[in-house]
Amino acid sequence: MSYPHLEIEQKWQKYWADNKTFFVSDDTSGERAYVLDMFPYPSAQGLHVGHPEGYTATDIYSRYLRMNGVNVLHPMGFDAFGLPAENYAIKVGKNPKEVTAQNIDNFRRQIKSLGFSYDWLREVDTSSPEYYKWTQWLFLKFYEKGLAYQKSAPVNWCPGCQTVLANEQVVAGECERCHSVVEQKQMKQWFFKITDYTEKLLQGLDGPPAGGLDWPTPILEMQKNWIGKSEGAEVDFKIVIPAEAGIQKQNDLSVKVFTTRLDTIFGATYLVLAPEHSLVASLLENHELRITNHEEVENYLIETKKKTELDRKIESKEKTGVKLEGITAINPASGEEIPVFVADYILMSYGTGAIMAVPAHDARDFEFAKKFNLPIKRVVEPKFVLTDGDAAFRTNEEIIKRNAVCAIVFNPKNNKYLCVSWRAFQMHGLVTGGVEEGEDIVEAAKREVYEETGYKNVKLTRDPQFALHTFFYHRVKKQNRWARFQYLFFELENEERDDITETENNLHEVLWLTKEELKKFFSVAEGEFTLNFLNDPYYIHTGDGLLHNSGEFDNLDSTEAKVKIAKKIGAEFKTQYRLRDWLISRQRYWGAPIPIIYCDECGTQPVPEITLPVVLPVDVDFRPTGESPLTRSKTFHDVKCPKCGAKARRESDTMDTFVDSSWYFLRYCDPQNSAKIFDEGKVAKWCPVNFYVGGAEHAVLHLLYARFFTKVLFDLGLVNFSEPFLKLRNQGLILGEDGQKMSKSRGNVVNPDEIVEKYGADTLRLYEMFMGPLEDVKPWQSKSISGVRRFLDRVFVLVSEDELITTSDVKLGEIKVWQAKTIKKVTSDIKNFHFNTAISALMEYVNFLYTVPVGEERKLAVKNLIILLAPFAPHLSAEVWESLGEKNMVWEQTWPSVDEMVLKNLTVVVAVQVNGKLRGTIEVSPEVGEDEVVTMAKKLSVIEKYLESGEIVKTIYVAGRLVNFVVK
Repeated sequence: MSYPHLEIEQKWQKYWADNKTFFVSDDTSGERAYVLDMFPYPSAQGLHVGHPEGYTATDIYSRYLRMNGVNVLHPMGFDAFGLPAENYAIKVGKNPKEVTAQNIDNFRRQIKSLGFSYDWLREVDTSSPEYYKWTQWLFLKFYEKGLAYQKSAPVNWCPGCQTVLANEQVVAGECERCHSVVEQKQMKQWFFKITDYTEKLLQGLDGPPAGGLDWPTPILEMQKNWIGKSEGAEVDFKIVIPAEAGIQKQNDLSVKVFTTRLDTIFGATYLVLAPEHSLVASLLENHELRITNHEEVENYLIETKKKTELDRKIESKEKTGVKLEGITAINPASGEEIPVFVADYILMSYGTGAIMAVPAHDARDFEFAKKFNLPIKRVVEPKFVLTDGDAAFRTNEEIIKRNAVCAIVFNPKNNKYLCVSWRAFQMHGLVTGGVEEGEDIVEAAKREVYEETGYKNVKLTRDPQFALHTFFYHRVKKQNRWARFQYLFFELENEERDDITETENNLHEVLWLTKEELKKFFSVAEGEFTLNFLNDPYYIHTGDGLLHNSGEFDNLDSTEAKVKIAKKIGAEFKTQYRLRDWLISRQRYWGAPIPIIYCDECGTQPVPEITLPVVLPVDVDFRPTGESPLTRSKTFHDVKCPKCGAKARRESDTMDTFVDSSWYFLRYCDPQNSAKIFDEGKVAKWCPVNFYVGGAEHAVLHLLYARFFTKVLFDLGLVNFSEPFLKLRNQGLILGEDGQKMSKSRGNVVNPDEIVEKYGADTLRLYEMFMGPLEDVKPWQSKSISGVRRFLDRVFVLVSEDELITTSDVKLGEIKVWQAKTIKKVTSDIKNFHFNTAISALMEYVNFLYTVPVGEERKLAVKNLIILLAPFAPHLSAEVWESLGEKNMVWEQTWPSVDEMVLKNLTVVVAVQVNGKLRGTIEVSPEVGEDEVVTMAKKLSVIEKYLESGEIVKTIYVAGRLVNFVVK
């Protein structure tokens, strides 16, 4: 029997609206929680089924909290300014305000049709003057604090959208919205000084274990990387000018370089300047210092100006540059003269706009050096530790130092590498050994190959690549060893082989392994290092290590070396950041006007607060021309200077829409306040946001800006917290049935209206949560949704006892166990946002209840089912609960508690295997931990005999299911 979903859903949505069921009062006492969705941009296309995924998750969680006695603030609003609405309005010949209002009405209708428990009295619309009045007020506060300023700067200009873009809005050199190729322009723009908060923004990004934000690790890492804190040193490289070009200038010219790897300075084989570096301009302009290939350099600079900063950052692009002929630089550590280049992979926006290039230890420098045939000098060797437990750190053992070789022998006939398997160690390794005093390292390597494997015909294919320091405890000789390894690459010429000695044969056996097999047997550090050699004969070591080819600093650890080198050459340790100030000016109509007035006499003047908002004018042709459409409005610029009263002119740029979304969550706390931005007491009651859900694509843009705003407002004394969102979770994309991102152009968009009409809102909600883990990317599958609908139909029938036929003889104790297990599982999964497994548990519970005979026990079990289902399928749950004749509504019920005693007495059967074969079973409580279960399994008499005759090399444990002993 299929329940009438449209009738039921409309009935309960009307009830909730009429009775303001989910509207929350600021005066309510008790525990509070603020659960928030990233509010949507109301596009003309309306919602597609991907949008409600996050909304459904927060709605389930909010309903669950309310049933646990928590007062929940769960609001919704619209991020209504922006380019899409303006572009669409131009296309259809309407005003963006009219288009946006229509879009909001449609979005609101669609969202309400899904039964989300939002407090609609708190709705905000960022494009309403009542809202952007306070966005402008915040701009003025930033301006007063010196955090809003104007300057001329090179900016990203989108010729398609005819506006400036922030760096974050440029993807692979293209506008993220219209995909036009972005150009560079010099323009006067407004900025927010986010760089004043770099250290404060870094705080909390180490995650919950360090007392920081409970956010997904990738989001935290993306913010760290965007801020880009680097601890390093500034070093002066003197520039050498030939005598004929003015030798007297030689000691006056130098280039300051910032480097995080001062330990590699002896490997700096050339210097690189950004095209915008002041020295480049000086060399081109000053005849006395003129370089000999000035025309070539000038042409290169012209080509560079055509690229955006983000284009130049792309690691994979081919490196370009020009040598500055006629000058050199002095490496302050080695005293060597090195060439100087100008190259566009160096940016003025980071560091000093100049780098010392160390191609042996930096991938970009290596690519550049290969292209221009520049020296590659290795000066840092990787270091790792091979240990037998903690034995390597025993200080009472003699430490033996020696030179050693590692022979990598490749057999071209089978594409395998020569290895030895050490019997005592139960491990595999390459052929290694010591170099005797006076012995050639190549001959030493060949000798070791012959002694350990018997192969006598190998030829060297590469020069020894690298020296490697290893410190380890020798498990046989009980000695600590420090070794300098030389890696040598050989090829097996033929497979002629002599017998090895009995001693060697007792120590190890010979085998050949593929590259993939090698990965399984090396320790992580050594394996990565060795395999990098196999993959790349010019392996670039970018990590720390021990210095060599570095004069008096040889054999020092990188950290120690940096300090000593700095002292020797006079380098100064400093901190640099990649983060740049936030460009907020936009040359478009549909945004909040910047509240600034320009007077010929008084200069730049802030708009008086009492005159806010500065409202968008209607006498505007908002078609883009390259300048703000507000420039052409007469009424907008009919203004007097607030200081002298003379005729003045308003700022015609509007603000980036991310300014609006950086503080909207605060306005939800007091959305109707016309006297102030918000009541501080109300914000203190609800904020910071306890749980925030939205797309991972906002990792840098929205989330970083919202954190910045919150910290500024904290410093202004307007809020009493410095982080806006304590816990964050990301929902994954829902793809079209073709496996691609939903878009109108691909024709794969699924309209939720159609799903609600055919299957019901509860089915859509449940299906989106059942598709897989919330954070995963998942394709929409229309065929699967009918299965979820059948489940809801079964629930509907289950409540109608007279229609249920069963012949099962289920005991009361079994009902209690199922009930306790389901309550515990669903409760835990809701708390952890594991909604797909919670729904699976509910489905299993329903299947079980269908086997329970009609009676009081079943009736109680069904009631608990309906309560557990209510957050997921609120309409159906409300309807069937009402049919039971209960006085209070289902959402007013107390969330059921778990009967732990029932679960404590429950036992499960665990299979015990030996090498994958079932040998016995044990019965244990689900609460028993792994160690206890394994101990019990070992004591089984049938298992003991297998363990006596062999050694356990691995134990596999699957909670509540099996123990498998791998025995040799």
